Amino acid sequence: MGRKACGAFLLSLILSVPAANAEPFQTREQNPFTLVYGQPLPTPARIPTAGKLNYTASLDVANTVNIEVKGSESLYVDFESYQLSLGGVYSLNDKWALKLDVPFIYRGSGVFDHAIDEWHELLGLPEGDRPLVAEDQFNIFYDANGITSYNLSSSKSGIADSQLGIGYSLHQDEQSALSIWASIDMPTGDNTRLTGNDDFDYAFWLAGSYNLGDRSSAYANLGAVLPGDSVLTDLETESAVLYGYAGAQFAFNPTIAVKLQLGAHSGYYENTSLEFLGETLLLTLGATFTTSNCSALDIGLSEDVKVDASPDVSLLLSWKSTFGEC
Repeated sequence: MGRKACGAFLLSLILSVPAANAEPFQTREQNPFTLVYGQPLPTPARIPTAGKLNYTASLDVANTVNIEVKGSESLYVDFESYQLSLGGVYSLNDKWALKLDVPFIYRGSGVFDHAIDEWHELLGLPEGDRPLVAEDQFNIFYDANGITSYNLSSSKSGIADSQLGIGYSLHQDEQSALSIWASIDMPTGDNTRLTGNDDFDYAFWLAGSYNLGDRSSAYANLGAVLPGDSVLTDLETESAVLYGYAGAQFAFNPTIAVKLQLGAHSGYYENTSLEFLGETLLLTLGATFTTSNCSALDIGLSEDVKVDASPDVSLLLSWKSTFGEC
């Protein structure tokens, strides 16, 4: 009888889950040659209640080995990076909100190299260039037409370019939301460390979400980045780069929800034939653990769907909360 009562309670808990408004994983591609151009993190479509501050602290741990030689271009990338992003969205009223993101980046040799090799072997995932190089190395190298833009062999760290944005709610009710955003990427980073491009970048995007049922919901961002000066000596940036995020969430109960997210962008550079500098497609799979009415923890793992176009694997830990009453 006790087991039956427990089972009935758990079943009623699962079936009574309210419609959850899914929020995106706060992660994007950790490629250092594209991360410097101000592509915004995925943005929730809902504007907070007037006077509220929704804030996040997200840690991205990425690890990759990419080697390419095509035509006059040579690229060798072997690193592990840690990006801590502190951000928040503050609502000025029921329609307008401000958004700020301040990241800090460390790149060095990889302590997770062996674990990632085992992970790829276990799941039968493509290993790319990983078997060709020794573990726990660090190097970021790019050369074109005999001109070397970067040849970094010692760890680098520092504050990256910060982003300030403003958003306006076009529509918002219990089932769906749509907002429009614009941001400026400020040159607080350092192009010699690949934490910025020493120039201003601009972005414009739409954010939408929709509750599909009692336990599932979906969201999307679609926008464009206007990148500033290139960090690569012999390559110019495109005048505009299209990007997007799309995801879906399914809640098992009021505490746990699984989430899948796709992220993609067009190439940031003109006249390059390298995969690592072109368009990309990234898959993030994980879960949201709601800890209270005000806060939740996201855990996600990202893989490069388009092999060699972005870092091999990234781990996300993201804490989300609201300042004040929920």
